[in-house]
Amino acid sequence: MDLKNRKMKEEILEKKKNEKWIILDGAMGTYLEKLEFKGITPEVANIENPDIVERIHLEYCQNGAEIILTNTFGANRIILKKKKLEDKFEEIIDKGVDIAEKVKEKFENVLIAGDIGPTGEILKPYGNFGIEETKKVFYEVGRIFENKNVDFLILETFQDLEELKIAYETLRENSSLFIIPCLTFTSGKEFRTLMGQRIDDFIKWAEESGVEIVGSNCGVDSKEMLNMVKIMRDKTNLTLWIKPNAGKPVLLKGKIEYPESIEEFGKNCFEMVKLGVKFIGGCCGTTPAYIGYLKSILTQK
Repeated sequence: MDLKNRKMKEEILEKKKNEKWIILDGAMGTYLEKLEFKGITPEVANIENPDIVERIHLEYCQNGAEIILTNTFGANRIILKKKKLEDKFEEIIDKGVDIAEKVKEKFENVLIAGDIGPTGEILKPYGNFGIEETKKVFYEVGRIFENKNVDFLILETFQDLEELKIAYETLRENSSLFIIPCLTFTSGKEFRTLMGQRIDDFIKWAEESGVEIVGSNCGVDSKEMLNMVKIMRDKTNLTLWIKPNAGKPVLLKGKIEYPESIEEFGKNCFEMVKLGVKFIGGCCGTTPAYIGYLKSILTQK
């Protein structure tokens, strides 16, 4: 590990140790849509309309976010190939980091997380995507981030623990950057991933693998996420990174809306922090206003 990346890792770990809570940003994709960006995929905004991406990062920071995620969630060759953007792969990641870095210059204490999502494929034996193919995807993405000025990597919205394991291990073996893995659960009789894995399975793997911060984002609203946090806190003392949606999506007048109010979202997130959640922010449907309200109630109480 070189000196620069060692310092980055020490910075995020020190932040984790010394602060009661750390406010994360909110949604990128749904906020881009709300601002009427019409690109084929949210990540292409880094090239087609970098000003709007910069505006979003800036608004989140102005409303209290201490960590911003690069607009690179779906920036891997498998996803971009389907959208005929494979040749823009590296440029999308490069520009995504550059935009976040430009905003960070205005906010001394803000950290940048390199955002990495799943491949969008189903692994064998349930699908057709193999382990080696999956490793190649994350190796390639990781090598680009390794040479960019991000503080750490976040794996988010993974709906298969097995794919998350491959991504985490591949990046850990080939990158000096600190990595936070997040798994997405759906509600029901119990919280499970799309592939049927339970919270217990996630925690067991994380603890056995030496993961220091575990997370969950998307999939559920803030009330359900609060219930999930209670379960997670009962099962582990690992530091938690949490980003719930602003309610369950509904179709209104031809548009997808997230109906959870800013006040309800903030109240439930506040309760999660009381339970010991260290990193708290928002996912789909949230905007800078949600993050600003969350900061206001955290700092007042």
